[in-house]
Amino acid sequence: MTEGTGAVPRASHRVDPRITRTRAALIRALAALVSETPKGETISMSAVAQRAGLSRQALHNHYSNVGDLATDLWISRLLEDWLPLDEAAANLPKALTDAVRERGIEPLLTAGRADRGFFDKLRAVPRGERVAEVLAAAMTTWLTESDHDRRGPEIALTGDARTFTIGGMIALVSTWQMADAPPSTAEQVATLRTFAAAAAAAAGAD
Repeated sequence: MTEGTGAVPRASHRVDPRITRTRAALIRALAALVSETPKGETISMSAVAQRAGLSRQALHNHYSNVGDLATDLWISRLLEDWLPLDEAAANLPKALTDAVRERGIEPLLTAGRADRGFFDKLRAVPRGERVAEVLAAAMTTWLTESDHDRRGPEIALTGDARTFTIGGMIALVSTWQMADAPPSTAEQVATLRTFAAAAAAAAGAD
């Protein structure tokens, strides 16, 4: 039986340390390749496995493709000042939502600009639906559960309004992270909440 991407161990079971070690090794291998490879150039599964000193099958046991691994690399870079990769690698999407719940979104916005060149190259790695699902979960947690960036009551979004709003918020954040003179982090947070609140109000009026 293989360990699929983002597999969440049952609460009553301890995470197998081999899963954590293997995923951490794969994430570090991809990080090195992204740093060394020209933007947009294909990075193969075989190259990642070789760099990690693992078999290609070991990589496939954890990730369906390089894009899914790139999602975990992206999360790990956002969280590197909060949670060591060697502790979080087994379930980085959960680590991301936990971080948003406890710290709000400001630290992630700041981290996303810390190494713009690396993040720009990482964005060029083709990714599938998983990254959107991970981001949607994190944004929803922020809007409904985090007390850190609260500027009013929680903002609950569902259905098409949630899909539309979170997609727009992600696009805004991507634009700000690559801008030469973005709004301050506090202004970004306020804008995102205003955007989400307006969408929630419009959806409620229908």
